[in-house]
Amino acid sequence: MEQMQNEKNYKTDEKCLLEEFIAAAEDCFNASIVQGGNVAVVRLNNGQVFKLSLAEVV
Repeated sequence: MEQMQNEKNYKTDEKCLLEEFIAAAEDCFNASIVQGGNVAVVRLNNGQVFKLSLAEVV
């Protein structure tokens, strides 16, 4: 995350934001999470599998 002009205005990219979501998910769920670029696959211990992907909308 990059701070711009000493203000509380941060710019991030898809990969960094996804990493933040993964860190939060690991605290809340019993799961294995594999990230590749802007995509993560979340495998919950109950067998459910989810694919998360992020793209900036401009």
